[in-house]
Amino acid sequence: MFIYPGNLKEKKTFMYLDVLELAIVGGLTVISILYSAENITLLPLIIPITYFIISLRILDNNSNLLEQLLKGFNYLLNIQQLYRWGERRK
Repeated sequence: MFIYPGNLKEKKTFMYLDVLELAIVGGLTVISILYSAENITLLPLIIPITYFIISLRILDNNSNLLEQLLKGFNYLLNIQQLYRWGERRK
């Protein structure tokens, strides 16, 4: 079931995922399954499962955990303000 909110002007979503994120998760899953079948290990399936969990849009502002982590990372590295305590010099 595809949901088109806002008269077809907003992003296409499939339940709680964007269509692009759903394609990325599907591609990663196929690659991981092929690698797992070749090497007889299920360890590579951690990557698509983790990406799936952090890309679900379940937060209040319709963002996902990945976007919030990137915003926090950007705040810590780029836009943090510098405060100097003490008296003002004229």
